[in-house]
Amino acid sequence: MSDTAKRLEVLYDLQRYEELLHVSIPLCASNTEDKGIAYHYTILALINLERLDEALEVIKKALAQFPSEVHFLYFQTFVFFKQDRLREADSLAQSLLAQEPNHAVYHHVYAKILLEQERYVEAKRAIDKTLVLDPHDTDFLATLAHITYSLGNTPIACDIISAILGKEPHHGEALRLQSHICTSLLMQKANIFQGMLLRNPFDKEGAKQLESIKRYYQIAPALMLTFLLYALGEYLEMWEKSSHTSGVLFLLSLYVWRDWRLSLPFFAVSFILLGSVEWHEWYVIPLGTGMYYMMGRVGGELLRLLFAKIEEMFHKGKRWMNR
Repeated sequence: MSDTAKRLEVLYDLQRYEELLHVSIPLCASNTEDKGIAYHYTILALINLERLDEALEVIKKALAQFPSEVHFLYFQTFVFFKQDRLREADSLAQSLLAQEPNHAVYHHVYAKILLEQERYVEAKRAIDKTLVLDPHDTDFLATLAHITYSLGNTPIACDIISAILGKEPHHGEALRLQSHICTSLLMQKANIFQGMLLRNPFDKEGAKQLESIKRYYQIAPALMLTFLLYALGEYLEMWEKSSHTSGVLFLLSLYVWRDWRLSLPFFAVSFILLGSVEWHEWYVIPLGTGMYYMMGRVGGELLRLLFAKIEEMFHKGKRWMNR
């Protein structure tokens, strides 16, 4: 390996992608023996920077000059997958496997494409072939866990994730899956996202989720305190009772339910202040608390899914317009 190739490898390992591009892009236009490796690292850097359209342009140039290098076709497949161009990615993945049927990485990307298309049984077959070729790769095992969960076997999926994290405590995809399917406690999720960011400070999804949790612990207590002060005013007859109070409480429940250690005491105190409950009707308080918690949780999850779908449609539309 030449000194230039070693430098590109080091810059990539250090995640200094912009600096890497300053070195690699001129090499791609040269006629040196490092031209192929320069294309390789240029594409990887652009993918990691999420400059996917630029990556595709470089891949096309690389394939024109190195048509026999199948791994450039793999990069193209992966970029199509990242851009949600799943039909094109599916077709290229099958072409890859026709040329190199015993390449574990190519079976793996095909499994991920099938998973994204919700073709879970076919995805399971593809990941099984991957693991026959390399049964110990943690990235492959993480995809197996995701497929297993999608097929409805959450306990086995969580066991696989635990095994991965036993080997690699900061494995990004395993941590993401653990936060999604193996824990419902908000503080545990926050610790998981912090672990993801320790592994990769450029992880936008981990940073976004962690910021959301921090924002919850800033906003939710303030909302709860404001409502309880108002409810206390009604209880002490400092102002007239409002017919909209229960509706406001329901709207609050859509947000504050996320940490039961905060939300359940909040709902209980709210019912004590607003419900005018006699001592012999004490059971109304836990029933009302549980009811509002469950309504908030179901409604909050439905809203989360709705906003996630809208965001997904927005990003797909943006990618389509940028092509």
